[in-house]
Amino acid sequence: MSVNRISIEEAYLRKKKEKSEGKLKGDKLRDLIFLIHLNNKYGHGKNEIAELKETLGYSTGGIYNAVDNSGYFERTVNGIQLTEKGKEYLDRKILPRYSDSKSVGNALMLLGFVFILQWVEWTYFQYTFVIPWYSGLTVLVGGIILRLFILRLYYLTVKRKKKMPSD
Repeated sequence: MSVNRISIEEAYLRKKKEKSEGKLKGDKLRDLIFLIHLNNKYGHGKNEIAELKETLGYSTGGIYNAVDNSGYFERTVNGIQLTEKGKEYLDRKILPRYSDSKSVGNALMLLGFVFILQWVEWTYFQYTFVIPWYSGLTVLVGGIILRLFILRLYYLTVKRKKKMPSD
């Protein structure tokens, strides 16, 4: 009787490969909810079935089944919208992971403002100098981008690549 022995690394890589090969139905539905929310917010509500199908990797019947029978979406004259159930799921399950970027963005904006204030104090009042003004401005702008534009940048990345990034 022969025993196949594999290393821990091979087992880990094989398990990771199996997960990345195909997304579960729930993962695709979650991505569809998020993508429709981003399209409605930043893409002026342009939710074309063909584009959603290509971006998320749905089959033709699968995308129609998800939109029509899941209860998270409704078709209107303006396109595909989230129902109350879809909005609740979005607010409870999907968007909270992006709230961390808002906290980090707020901290970076505060830190950038402090750095610029230190530079002003040094330049005009000859107090102790710690950080140059351009470092403070860089941190401040980075915080503003994280706080206000992280979802928009994510949406632009998805639109450009025409594929949802895997987690």
